[in-house]
Amino acid sequence: MVRRSRARILRNLIAVSAHINIRELFHMTHESEADSDQTHVRGTRRRSLLKAGLALPLGTSALLAACGGGGSSSGGFSPTPAPVAVAPPPSPAVVPTPPVDPPPPRPVEKAVKNVRVLNLQTPSTSPLPDQRLKDEAIETYTRRALQAKFDLLRDALAQGLPKKSAPTDLCFFVVPEFFWNVNWDAVRNEEEIKAFSATCVIEVQKHVRALIALFPQDQYGKLALLPGTSQVLMKQLVEPPAAPAPQGGPVKDEDLPPYEALNYVLVIDNFSKANPDGSRPIAMWPKRNVSWIDFDTDGGTQLLKDGRAYWKVRLGHLDILVLMESTTTAAYYADGKQYKGFDNDPLGGVPFGVDVCLDYMASYTEKQYLRMSQIEDTNYIIDFLLAAGMTADPDSHKYLPSVQYIVRNDGHYLGACEIFQLSAPESTEGIAKRPGNALVAQTAVANLAPNTILFDAYFDVHPLGQYPEIPAVPDIPDLPTEPLPSPFVPTASA
Repeated sequence: MVRRSRARILRNLIAVSAHINIRELFHMTHESEADSDQTHVRGTRRRSLLKAGLALPLGTSALLAACGGGGSSSGGFSPTPAPVAVAPPPSPAVVPTPPVDPPPPRPVEKAVKNVRVLNLQTPSTSPLPDQRLKDEAIETYTRRALQAKFDLLRDALAQGLPKKSAPTDLCFFVVPEFFWNVNWDAVRNEEEIKAFSATCVIEVQKHVRALIALFPQDQYGKLALLPGTSQVLMKQLVEPPAAPAPQGGPVKDEDLPPYEALNYVLVIDNFSKANPDGSRPIAMWPKRNVSWIDFDTDGGTQLLKDGRAYWKVRLGHLDILVLMESTTTAAYYADGKQYKGFDNDPLGGVPFGVDVCLDYMASYTEKQYLRMSQIEDTNYIIDFLLAAGMTADPDSHKYLPSVQYIVRNDGHYLGACEIFQLSAPESTEGIAKRPGNALVAQTAVANLAPNTILFDAYFDVHPLGQYPEIPAVPDIPDLPTEPLPSPFVPTASA
Protein backbone atom coordinates (compact mmCIF):
# COMPACT_ATOMS: atom_id res chain seq x y z
CA MET A 1 0.00 0.00 0.00
CA VAL A 2 2.86 2.35 0.96
CA ARG A 3 4.66 1.48 -2.27
CA ARG A 4 1.60 2.18 -4.36
CA SER A 5 1.12 5.55 -2.61
CA ARG A 6 4.75 6.52 -3.20
CA ALA A 7 4.53 5.49 -6.81
CA ARG A 8 1.37 7.51 -7.30
CA ILE A 9 2.98 10.57 -5.66
CA LEU A 10 6.10 10.15 -7.80
CA ARG A 11 4.08 10.00 -11.00
CA ASN A 12 2.20 13.15 -10.06
CA LEU A 13 5.36 15.09 -9.22
CA ILE A 14 7.03 14.04 -12.48
CA ALA A 15 3.98 15.22 -14.40
CA VAL A 16 3.97 18.57 -12.57
CA SER A 17 7.71 19.02 -13.11
CA ALA A 18 7.44 18.19 -16.80
CA HIS A 19 4.57 20.66 -17.17
CA ILE A 20 6.53 23.44 -15.49
CA ASN A 21 9.69 22.96 -17.57
CA ILE A 22 7.97 22.59 -20.91
CA ARG A 23 6.22 25.92 -20.28
CA GLU A 24 9.55 27.48 -19.31
CA LEU A 25 11.07 26.17 -22.55
CA PHE A 26 8.11 27.53 -24.51
CA HIS A 27 8.71 30.91 -22.89
CA MET A 28 12.44 30.76 -23.69
CA THR A 29 11.73 29.83 -27.28
CA HIS A 30 9.52 32.89 -27.79
CA GLU A 31 12.14 35.05 -26.12
CA SER A 32 14.66 33.72 -28.65
CA GLU A 33 12.33 34.59 -31.54
CA ALA A 34 11.61 38.02 -30.12
CA ASP A 35 15.30 38.70 -29.51
CA SER A 36 16.47 37.47 -32.88
CA ASP A 37 18.75 40.48 -33.18
CA GLN A 38 20.89 39.30 -30.22
CA THR A 39 24.19 37.54 -30.60
CA HIS A 40 24.54 34.27 -32.45
CA VAL A 41 25.98 32.61 -29.31
CA ARG A 42 22.89 33.42 -27.28
CA GLY A 43 20.56 32.10 -29.99
CA THR A 44 22.58 28.90 -30.33
CA ARG A 45 22.47 28.34 -26.61
CA ARG A 46 18.68 28.65 -26.52
CA ARG A 47 18.29 26.22 -29.34
CA SER A 48 20.46 23.70 -27.41
CA LEU A 49 18.28 24.08 -24.35
CA LEU A 50 15.17 23.53 -26.38
CA LYS A 51 16.58 20.32 -27.83
CA ALA A 52 17.54 19.06 -24.34
CA GLY A 53 14.07 19.85 -22.93
CA LEU A 54 12.33 17.92 -25.62
CA ALA A 55 14.46 14.87 -24.84
CA LEU A 56 14.00 15.01 -21.07
CA PRO A 57 12.26 17.79 -19.02
CA LEU A 58 14.72 19.83 -16.99
CA GLY A 59 14.95 18.73 -13.31
CA THR A 60 13.58 15.23 -13.88
CA SER A 61 16.89 13.54 -12.95
CA ALA A 62 17.16 15.52 -9.68
CA LEU A 63 13.58 14.71 -8.83
CA LEU A 64 14.16 11.00 -9.35
CA ALA A 65 17.21 11.11 -7.09
CA ALA A 66 15.26 12.87 -4.35
CA CYS A 67 12.54 10.21 -4.50
CA GLY A 68 15.13 7.40 -4.04
CA GLY A 69 14.40 5.78 -7.30
CA GLY A 70 18.06 5.74 -8.26
CA GLY A 71 19.48 3.47 -5.48
CA SER A 72 18.89 5.77 -2.47
CA SER A 73 19.95 4.07 0.80
CA SER A 74 17.63 6.00 3.11
CA GLY A 75 14.44 4.55 1.70
CA GLY A 76 12.71 7.64 3.11
CA PHE A 77 10.76 10.30 1.36
CA SER A 78 11.10 14.08 1.82
CA PRO A 79 8.09 16.00 0.66
CA THR A 80 8.74 18.59 -2.04
CA PRO A 81 7.21 22.07 -1.74
CA ALA A 82 4.17 22.55 -3.89
CA PRO A 83 5.04 24.25 -7.15
CA VAL A 84 4.16 27.92 -7.64
CA ALA A 85 1.82 28.55 -10.53
CA VAL A 86 3.45 30.50 -13.37
CA ALA A 87 1.25 32.57 -15.66
CA PRO A 88 1.92 31.82 -19.34
CA PRO A 89 3.61 34.70 -21.24
CA PRO A 90 1.47 36.72 -23.56
CA SER A 91 1.60 35.62 -27.16
CA PRO A 92 3.89 37.86 -29.25
CA ALA A 93 2.23 40.19 -31.72
CA VAL A 94 2.32 38.75 -35.21
CA VAL A 95 3.53 41.33 -37.76
CA PRO A 96 2.60 40.30 -41.30
CA THR A 97 5.58 40.24 -43.66
CA PRO A 98 4.93 42.33 -46.80
CA PRO A 99 5.19 40.33 -50.01
CA VAL A 100 8.53 40.70 -51.81
CA ASP A 101 8.71 40.27 -55.55
CA PRO A 102 11.50 37.95 -56.60
CA PRO A 103 14.33 39.68 -58.50
CA PRO A 104 13.94 39.55 -62.27
CA PRO A 105 16.08 36.92 -63.95
CA ARG A 106 19.33 38.19 -65.41
CA PRO A 107 19.22 38.44 -69.18
CA VAL A 108 21.01 35.65 -70.95
CA GLU A 109 23.31 36.77 -73.74
CA LYS A 110 22.23 35.19 -76.98
CA ALA A 111 24.92 33.23 -78.74
CA VAL A 112 23.14 33.63 -82.08
CA LYS A 113 22.18 37.12 -83.23
CA ASN A 114 19.39 37.90 -85.67
CA VAL A 115 20.50 40.58 -88.14
CA ARG A 116 18.50 42.63 -90.61
CA VAL A 117 20.05 44.53 -93.51
CA LEU A 118 18.34 47.34 -95.40
CA ASN A 119 20.37 47.80 -98.59
CA LEU A 120 19.68 51.01 -100.55
CA GLN A 121 20.49 50.42 -104.21
CA THR A 122 21.05 53.80 -105.85
CA PRO A 123 23.45 55.22 -108.48
CA SER A 124 26.25 57.21 -106.84
CA THR A 125 28.64 57.86 -109.72
CA SER A 126 26.25 59.49 -112.18
CA PRO A 127 26.35 63.28 -112.47
CA LEU A 128 23.89 65.00 -110.17
CA PRO A 129 20.74 66.22 -111.88
CA ASP A 130 21.09 69.58 -110.10
CA GLN A 131 24.17 71.30 -111.45
CA ARG A 132 25.83 74.32 -109.92
CA LEU A 133 24.31 77.55 -111.14
CA LYS A 134 26.51 80.09 -112.88
CA ASP A 135 26.68 82.59 -110.02
CA GLU A 136 26.07 80.13 -107.17
CA ALA A 137 28.67 79.96 -104.40
CA ILE A 138 30.31 76.55 -104.04
CA GLU A 139 29.19 76.37 -100.39
CA THR A 140 25.54 77.07 -101.34
CA TYR A 141 25.61 74.49 -104.11
CA THR A 142 27.15 71.88 -101.82
CA ARG A 143 24.53 72.38 -99.10
CA ARG A 144 21.71 72.22 -101.63
CA ALA A 145 22.98 69.02 -103.21
CA LEU A 146 23.59 67.29 -99.86
CA GLN A 147 20.15 68.24 -98.53
CA ALA A 148 18.56 66.32 -101.42
CA LYS A 149 20.65 63.27 -100.53
CA PHE A 150 19.58 63.45 -96.89
CA ASP A 151 15.93 63.60 -97.95
CA LEU A 152 16.36 60.39 -99.96
CA LEU A 153 17.84 58.49 -96.99
CA ARG A 154 15.16 59.77 -94.65
CA ASP A 155 12.40 58.61 -97.00
CA ALA A 156 14.05 55.22 -97.49
CA LEU A 157 14.23 54.51 -93.76
CA ALA A 158 10.75 55.84 -93.12
CA GLN A 159 9.34 53.39 -95.67
CA GLY A 160 11.55 50.38 -94.95
CA LEU A 161 12.02 50.20 -91.17
CA PRO A 162 8.36 49.63 -90.19
CA LYS A 163 8.07 46.70 -92.63
CA LYS A 164 10.02 44.34 -90.39
CA SER A 165 8.94 40.73 -90.97
CA ALA A 166 11.12 38.90 -88.43
CA PRO A 167 12.62 39.55 -84.98
CA THR A 168 16.03 41.19 -85.11
CA ASP A 169 18.73 42.13 -82.63
CA LEU A 170 20.19 44.77 -84.93
CA CYS A 171 19.32 46.39 -88.27
CA PHE A 172 22.02 47.81 -90.58
CA PHE A 173 21.16 50.48 -93.15
CA VAL A 174 23.72 50.40 -95.98
CA VAL A 175 24.36 52.96 -98.75
CA PRO A 176 27.00 52.82 -101.53
CA GLU A 177 30.36 54.53 -101.90
CA PHE A 178 30.35 58.16 -103.08
CA PHE A 179 26.72 58.65 -102.11
CA TRP A 180 27.54 62.07 -100.60
CA ASN A 181 29.74 63.16 -103.50
CA VAL A 182 29.05 66.38 -105.34
CA ASN A 183 30.14 66.83 -108.96
CA TRP A 184 33.87 67.51 -108.92
CA ASP A 185 33.48 69.53 -112.10
CA ALA A 186 31.67 72.09 -109.95
CA VAL A 187 34.93 73.34 -108.42
CA ARG A 188 36.74 76.01 -110.42
CA ASN A 189 39.99 76.62 -108.52
CA GLU A 190 41.98 75.47 -105.50
CA GLU A 191 40.20 77.85 -103.15
CA GLU A 192 36.91 76.18 -104.07
CA ILE A 193 38.37 72.71 -103.45
CA LYS A 194 39.04 73.73 -99.85
CA ALA A 195 35.67 75.48 -99.46
CA PHE A 196 33.79 72.50 -100.90
CA SER A 197 35.68 69.99 -98.73
CA ALA A 198 35.12 71.92 -95.49
CA THR A 199 31.43 72.44 -96.27
CA CYS A 200 30.94 68.80 -97.18
CA VAL A 201 32.56 67.53 -93.97
CA ILE A 202 30.30 69.71 -91.81
CA GLU A 203 27.10 69.02 -93.73
CA VAL A 204 27.51 65.24 -94.00
CA GLN A 205 28.05 64.90 -90.26
CA LYS A 206 25.04 67.11 -89.61
CA HIS A 207 22.83 65.01 -91.92
CA VAL A 208 24.01 61.66 -90.53
CA ARG A 209 23.32 62.81 -86.98
CA ALA A 210 19.93 64.20 -87.96
CA LEU A 211 19.05 60.93 -89.71
CA ILE A 212 19.69 58.68 -86.71
CA ALA A 213 17.80 61.09 -84.44
CA LEU A 214 14.64 60.53 -86.51
CA PHE A 215 14.59 56.80 -85.71
CA PRO A 216 14.95 56.25 -81.94
CA GLN A 217 15.46 52.78 -80.53
CA ASP A 218 12.23 52.71 -78.51
CA GLN A 219 10.19 53.02 -81.70
CA TYR A 220 12.30 51.28 -84.34
CA GLY A 221 14.60 48.91 -82.48
CA LYS A 222 18.40 48.92 -82.64
CA LEU A 223 19.61 50.60 -85.83
CA ALA A 224 23.14 51.20 -87.17
CA LEU A 225 23.84 53.37 -90.22
CA LEU A 226 26.55 52.83 -92.82
CA PRO A 227 25.16 55.65 -94.95
CA GLY A 228 27.65 55.72 -97.84
CA THR A 229 30.93 57.55 -98.22
CA SER A 230 31.87 61.15 -98.71
CA GLN A 231 35.04 62.12 -100.57
CA VAL A 232 36.94 65.35 -99.97
CA LEU A 233 40.46 66.60 -100.65
CA MET A 234 43.11 67.93 -98.27
CA LYS A 235 46.03 69.85 -99.72
CA GLN A 236 49.41 68.53 -98.64
CA LEU A 237 51.78 71.01 -97.03
CA VAL A 238 55.19 70.72 -98.67
CA GLU A 239 58.37 72.69 -98.09
CA PRO A 240 59.29 74.53 -100.16
CA PRO A 241 56.00 75.07 -102.04
CA ALA A 242 55.88 74.29 -105.72
CA ALA A 243 57.10 77.13 -107.91
CA PRO A 244 54.26 78.92 -109.70
CA ALA A 245 54.03 78.32 -113.44
CA PRO A 246 54.97 81.07 -115.83
CA GLN A 247 52.04 83.22 -116.82
CA GLY A 248 50.05 81.20 -119.31
CA GLY A 249 52.69 78.48 -119.48
CA PRO A 250 52.21 74.75 -118.87
CA VAL A 251 52.87 73.27 -115.44
CA LYS A 252 55.06 70.23 -115.12
CA ASP A 253 53.32 67.25 -113.60
CA GLU A 254 55.74 67.11 -110.69
CA ASP A 255 54.90 70.77 -109.90
CA LEU A 256 51.16 70.26 -109.72
CA PRO A 257 49.64 70.89 -106.26
CA PRO A 258 49.61 67.66 -104.21
CA TYR A 259 46.49 66.54 -102.36
CA GLU A 260 45.42 63.65 -100.15
CA ALA A 261 41.94 62.16 -100.55
CA LEU A 262 39.71 61.50 -97.57
CA ASN A 263 36.97 59.08 -98.65
CA TYR A 264 35.16 57.94 -95.51
CA VAL A 265 31.97 56.47 -94.08
CA LEU A 266 30.43 57.64 -90.81
CA VAL A 267 28.95 54.82 -88.71
CA ILE A 268 26.39 55.76 -86.08
CA ASP A 269 23.69 53.95 -84.11
CA ASN A 270 20.64 54.76 -81.98
CA PHE A 271 21.44 52.64 -78.90
CA SER A 272 24.97 53.39 -77.67
CA LYS A 273 25.35 55.57 -74.57
CA ALA A 274 25.04 59.21 -75.56
CA ASN A 275 27.91 61.68 -75.14
CA PRO A 276 27.76 64.18 -72.26
CA ASP A 277 26.59 66.85 -74.71
CA GLY A 278 23.71 64.62 -75.85
CA SER A 279 25.22 63.79 -79.23
CA ARG A 280 25.48 60.23 -80.49
CA PRO A 281 28.82 58.34 -80.53
CA ILE A 282 30.07 58.12 -84.10
CA ALA A 283 32.92 56.31 -85.89
CA MET A 284 34.78 57.24 -89.05
CA TRP A 285 36.31 54.62 -91.35
CA PRO A 286 38.40 55.98 -94.26
CA LYS A 287 39.30 54.36 -97.55
CA ARG A 288 42.99 53.53 -97.92
CA ASN A 289 43.52 52.89 -101.64
CA VAL A 290 42.65 55.63 -104.12
CA SER A 291 41.72 54.97 -107.74
CA TRP A 292 42.00 57.40 -110.59
CA ILE A 293 38.33 56.78 -111.42
CA ASP A 294 37.36 58.14 -108.00
CA PHE A 295 37.46 61.64 -109.49
CA ASP A 296 35.66 60.90 -112.78
CA THR A 297 38.99 61.11 -114.57
CA ASP A 298 39.36 59.42 -117.94
CA GLY A 299 42.55 57.41 -117.81
CA GLY A 300 45.05 57.39 -114.98
CA THR A 301 48.55 58.81 -115.01
CA GLN A 302 50.88 57.78 -112.20
CA LEU A 303 54.02 59.57 -111.05
CA LEU A 304 56.44 59.52 -108.16
CA LYS A 305 57.21 62.64 -106.17
CA ASP A 306 59.58 62.59 -103.19
CA GLY A 307 59.21 58.83 -102.95
CA ARG A 308 55.40 58.93 -102.89
CA ALA A 309 53.04 57.65 -105.58
CA TYR A 310 50.38 60.00 -106.96
CA TRP A 311 47.61 60.03 -109.51
CA LYS A 312 47.35 62.95 -111.91
CA VAL A 313 43.69 63.99 -111.67
CA ARG A 314 41.72 66.53 -113.67
CA LEU A 315 38.85 68.34 -111.93
CA GLY A 316 36.98 70.35 -114.56
CA HIS A 317 39.77 72.52 -115.98
CA LEU A 318 42.07 72.04 -113.00
CA ASP A 319 44.92 69.49 -112.77
CA ILE A 320 46.14 68.27 -109.38
CA LEU A 321 48.02 65.32 -107.87
CA VAL A 322 46.27 62.92 -105.49
CA LEU A 323 48.18 60.55 -103.21
CA MET A 324 47.49 56.93 -104.21
CA GLU A 325 47.30 55.72 -100.59
CA SER A 326 45.53 57.87 -98.03
CA THR A 327 47.28 58.19 -94.68
CA THR A 328 44.13 59.00 -92.68
CA THR A 329 43.41 56.46 -89.97
CA ALA A 330 40.13 55.42 -88.38
CA ALA A 331 38.80 57.33 -85.39
CA TYR A 332 35.66 57.65 -83.32
CA TYR A 333 34.00 60.05 -80.90
CA ALA A 334 32.47 58.69 -77.68
CA ASP A 335 32.18 59.74 -74.02
CA GLY A 336 32.83 63.28 -75.19
CA LYS A 337 36.33 62.35 -76.39
CA GLN A 338 38.06 61.52 -79.64
CA TYR A 339 39.77 58.13 -79.93
CA LYS A 340 41.95 56.39 -82.49
CA GLY A 341 40.57 53.21 -83.99
CA PHE A 342 37.18 52.01 -85.14
CA ASP A 343 34.50 50.82 -82.73
CA ASN A 344 33.05 48.07 -84.92
CA ASP A 345 30.87 46.21 -82.40
CA PRO A 346 28.66 48.66 -80.49
CA LEU A 347 25.98 46.00 -79.87
CA GLY A 348 28.29 43.22 -78.73
CA GLY A 349 28.27 39.92 -80.58
CA VAL A 350 27.93 41.40 -84.09
CA PRO A 351 31.37 42.79 -84.99
CA PHE A 352 31.73 43.98 -88.57
CA GLY A 353 34.36 45.25 -90.98
CA VAL A 354 34.13 47.80 -93.78
CA ASP A 355 35.89 47.63 -97.15
CA VAL A 356 35.52 50.69 -99.34
CA CYS A 357 35.79 49.58 -102.98
CA LEU A 358 39.45 49.10 -103.90
CA ASP A 359 40.35 48.21 -100.30
CA TYR A 360 38.43 44.97 -100.78
CA MET A 361 41.06 43.67 -103.22
CA ALA A 362 43.82 44.23 -100.69
CA SER A 363 41.96 42.96 -97.63
CA TYR A 364 44.05 40.89 -95.20
CA THR A 365 47.21 41.16 -97.30
CA GLU A 366 50.48 42.08 -95.66
CA LYS A 367 50.20 45.74 -96.56
CA GLN A 368 46.76 45.91 -94.94
CA TYR A 369 47.80 44.70 -91.49
CA LEU A 370 48.17 48.32 -90.47
CA ARG A 371 44.52 48.80 -91.37
CA MET A 372 43.46 45.74 -89.41
CA SER A 373 45.21 47.10 -86.35
CA GLN A 374 42.79 50.06 -86.34
CA ILE A 375 39.76 47.81 -85.77
CA GLU A 376 38.83 47.24 -82.14
CA ASP A 377 37.48 43.74 -82.78
CA THR A 378 39.31 42.07 -85.66
CA ASN A 379 37.19 38.96 -85.23
CA TYR A 380 34.40 40.42 -87.30
CA ILE A 381 31.71 38.28 -88.86
CA ILE A 382 30.09 40.66 -91.39
CA ASP A 383 32.15 42.36 -94.09
CA PHE A 384 30.44 45.40 -95.62
CA LEU A 385 31.66 46.29 -99.12
CA LEU A 386 30.71 49.87 -100.04
CA ALA A 387 31.75 50.22 -103.64
CA ALA A 388 31.48 51.97 -106.99
CA GLY A 389 32.52 49.33 -109.49
CA MET A 390 33.90 46.55 -107.26
CA THR A 391 32.33 43.11 -107.43
CA ALA A 392 32.24 40.69 -104.52
CA ASP A 393 33.90 37.42 -105.48
CA PRO A 394 33.68 35.21 -102.41
CA ASP A 395 34.68 32.02 -104.23
CA SER A 396 38.11 33.38 -105.15
CA HIS A 397 38.58 36.06 -102.50
CA LYS A 398 40.43 35.15 -99.31
CA TYR A 399 38.82 35.76 -95.95
CA LEU A 400 39.78 35.45 -92.34
CA PRO A 401 38.05 32.50 -90.63
CA SER A 402 35.55 34.55 -88.60
CA VAL A 403 33.87 36.22 -91.60
CA GLN A 404 30.46 34.68 -92.24
CA TYR A 405 28.70 37.20 -94.54
CA ILE A 406 29.55 39.74 -97.26
CA VAL A 407 27.12 42.63 -97.70
CA ARG A 408 27.83 44.48 -100.95
CA ASN A 409 26.33 47.80 -101.96
CA ASP A 410 27.69 49.19 -105.24
CA GLY A 411 26.73 52.57 -106.67
CA HIS A 412 28.30 52.19 -110.12
CA TYR A 413 26.01 52.65 -113.14
CA LEU A 414 22.50 51.63 -111.96
CA GLY A 415 23.74 50.23 -108.65
CA ALA A 416 23.75 46.69 -107.29
CA CYS A 417 23.10 45.06 -103.91
CA GLU A 418 23.82 41.48 -102.84
CA ILE A 419 24.59 39.45 -99.72
CA PHE A 420 26.70 36.28 -99.64
CA GLN A 421 26.80 33.67 -96.90
CA LEU A 422 30.31 32.22 -96.79
CA SER A 423 31.01 28.55 -96.41
CA ALA A 424 32.70 27.40 -93.22
CA PRO A 425 36.50 27.67 -93.26
CA GLU A 426 38.51 24.48 -93.38
CA SER A 427 40.82 25.87 -90.72
CA THR A 428 40.55 28.53 -88.04
CA GLU A 429 44.11 29.68 -88.75
CA GLY A 430 45.19 32.20 -91.38
CA ILE A 431 43.23 33.36 -94.44
CA ALA A 432 41.74 31.19 -97.15
CA LYS A 433 39.24 31.04 -99.99
CA ARG A 434 35.66 29.98 -99.26
CA PRO A 435 34.26 28.06 -102.24
CA GLY A 436 30.60 27.08 -102.37
CA ASN A 437 28.94 30.23 -101.05
CA ALA A 438 25.25 31.11 -101.28
CA LEU A 439 23.29 34.27 -101.99
CA VAL A 440 21.01 35.51 -99.22
CA ALA A 441 17.53 36.38 -100.43
CA GLN A 442 16.64 40.09 -100.53
CA THR A 443 13.15 41.53 -100.85
CA ALA A 444 12.38 44.90 -102.46
CA VAL A 445 10.36 46.87 -99.92
CA ALA A 446 10.39 50.39 -101.39
CA ASN A 447 10.89 52.15 -104.74
CA LEU A 448 11.97 55.68 -103.99
CA ALA A 449 13.21 57.16 -107.27
CA PRO A 450 14.31 55.97 -110.71
CA ASN A 451 16.83 53.14 -110.17
CA THR A 452 16.60 53.57 -106.40
CA ILE A 453 15.28 50.50 -104.55
CA LEU A 454 15.41 49.55 -100.89
CA PHE A 455 16.12 45.84 -100.30
CA ASP A 456 15.42 43.93 -97.08
CA ALA A 457 17.24 40.78 -95.87
CA TYR A 458 17.60 38.70 -92.69
CA PHE A 459 20.25 36.27 -91.46
CA ASP A 460 21.74 34.86 -88.26
CA VAL A 461 25.30 35.30 -87.08
CA HIS A 462 27.06 32.85 -84.77
CA PRO A 463 29.92 33.06 -82.25
CA LEU A 464 33.31 33.52 -83.77
CA GLY A 465 36.89 32.39 -83.24
CA GLN A 466 40.13 34.21 -82.74
CA TYR A 467 42.54 35.84 -85.19
CA PRO A 468 46.28 35.30 -85.25
CA GLU A 469 48.51 38.09 -84.03
CA ILE A 470 48.79 40.97 -86.52
CA PRO A 471 52.38 42.14 -87.01
CA ALA A 472 53.23 45.81 -87.23
CA VAL A 473 54.46 47.15 -90.57
CA PRO A 474 56.71 50.22 -90.84
CA ASP A 475 55.29 53.09 -92.87
CA ILE A 476 56.70 56.11 -94.70
CA PRO A 477 56.23 59.30 -92.66
CA ASP A 478 53.12 61.19 -93.68
CA LEU A 479 53.02 64.72 -95.00
CA PRO A 480 50.84 67.14 -93.05
CA THR A 481 47.77 68.53 -94.76
CA GLU A 482 45.74 71.67 -94.50
CA PRO A 483 43.24 71.27 -91.66
CA LEU A 484 39.58 70.60 -92.33
CA PRO A 485 36.74 70.44 -89.81
CA SER A 486 36.48 67.13 -87.99
CA PRO A 487 34.21 64.75 -89.90
CA PHE A 488 32.81 63.26 -86.66
CA VAL A 489 33.29 65.58 -83.65
CA PRO A 490 30.05 67.56 -83.20
CA THR A 491 30.11 71.20 -84.20
CA ALA A 492 27.89 73.97 -82.97
CA SER A 493 25.70 73.71 -86.06
CA ALA A 494 25.44 69.90 -85.78
